[in-house]
Amino acid sequence: MPEGKFRAIANQIGMIVSAVAFATFFLWVSGYDALAIAKGLAAGVTSDIAGTVRWATPLILGGLAVCVAFKAEVFNLGVDGQLCMGAAAAAAAALYFPAHGRLALCSAVVLCAMAAGAAYAMVPALLKVFWNTNEVVSTLLLNFIASLFVEYLVTGPMKDTSVGVNLNASAIIPENAFLPRLPYLQPSAANVGFYIALAAAAVMACCFYKTTLGFEIKIVGANESLANCGGIRAKKTTVQVMAISGAISGLIGAIEVAAIQHRLMAGFNPGFGFDGIVVSLLAKNDPIGVVFSGAFFGALKNGGINMERLTDVPSAVTEIVMSIIIITISARIVLPKLKKRARSDQGKG
Repeated sequence: MPEGKFRAIANQIGMIVSAVAFATFFLWVSGYDALAIAKGLAAGVTSDIAGTVRWATPLILGGLAVCVAFKAEVFNLGVDGQLCMGAAAAAAAALYFPAHGRLALCSAVVLCAMAAGAAYAMVPALLKVFWNTNEVVSTLLLNFIASLFVEYLVTGPMKDTSVGVNLNASAIIPENAFLPRLPYLQPSAANVGFYIALAAAAVMACCFYKTTLGFEIKIVGANESLANCGGIRAKKTTVQVMAISGAISGLIGAIEVAAIQHRLMAGFNPGFGFDGIVVSLLAKNDPIGVVFSGAFFGALKNGGINMERLTDVPSAVTEIVMSIIIITISARIVLPKLKKRARSDQGKG
């Protein structure tokens, strides 16, 4: 392994260990069980590995959706909105086209969700390409529109009107639209979506390192002006990465509807998109690294649930670990830029 790659992996492990150590110290000084996080994580990778697989799946996909856009220096913060649109499309496909075999219907559910996510991602992409609209602002605002749209659907045209049901949710989708759960991890919510996430990571890795598109994405991300001078159409690449990012986001929505909830529900998304940002940044926007960082955060999320069950420590403590990692990553990105600017200012002086 190259020395630089080994150092990067060591730094990432160091960030995780430091964050867990700080949270452990926080629990100790607060009078809680100092080993609560360790106990939760241990349970998440031993007795409850199925729970870790369940949470790792959307986190890996969320990390990949962020990763492909960030690689081209396009900051897609609208993964949550795009996955909501994907979920709505998946539920509609399952409910309104049920007269098909299982393979055909499941395929239609997944493809419709990916198409809806990609189409929704095209809105900020085209705004950026044609009117130079800041994609950070547009994607963030579109998250609210998508969330409210899902809420409108499940309280209006898609609301379950069955007697005795008082949920802001659609009707349960047909069983032949269910994505299979993993038989050797039953009973649990772990499903084939985990294999889909691994396959998506492998495809993204091949795309980044073995294709012309991957090369163009890296060049555009490094220097857009240089890319244009070299004959690479940066605007076209921006649209492409946003479409790919949106499609992966929509895939999360399909898995949540067809494998987990089995219906479209208001508030079904706990923030996989923003968690995906942390997953991708910890992996330095590398698709293979995203698999490992997504698995870690899946174990952390599941560990928080186990920790609350096994001890008197609330699961929200795991958010401290994630926050520390975010701060550390942010510092590693921002501080070198500040130092570079300070040296530039001194040179001008």
